[in-house]
Amino acid sequence: MAAQSEGEHKKPESGKKEYEVVINGTAFDLDEEHVTFEQLATLAFPGHDPQAMFTVAYRNAIAAHGGNGMLVAGESVKVKKKGTSFDVRLTTRS
Repeated sequence: MAAQSEGEHKKPESGKKEYEVVINGTAFDLDEEHVTFEQLATLAFPGHDPQAMFTVAYRNAIAAHGGNGMLVAGESVKVKKKGTSFDVRLTTRS
């Protein structure tokens, strides 16, 4: 799951579907139609502190409420072939 610059997407291996998503403004190609909260945190902030806390919002996914919402730890969402985007932010503890 590597970042690809705009217009430069990795070709899928034969038999594998590929899903184009945007995480914090950066395009990523995924091999699976479901993506987890934990995967998004790792893609957005590689090498992050394991104790770090995140907020994850999504838009244009295959989900209730018009495809927009929030994910919490342990949850996943089904992405569209193209057009699903995520906003992943590090949060501070209170």
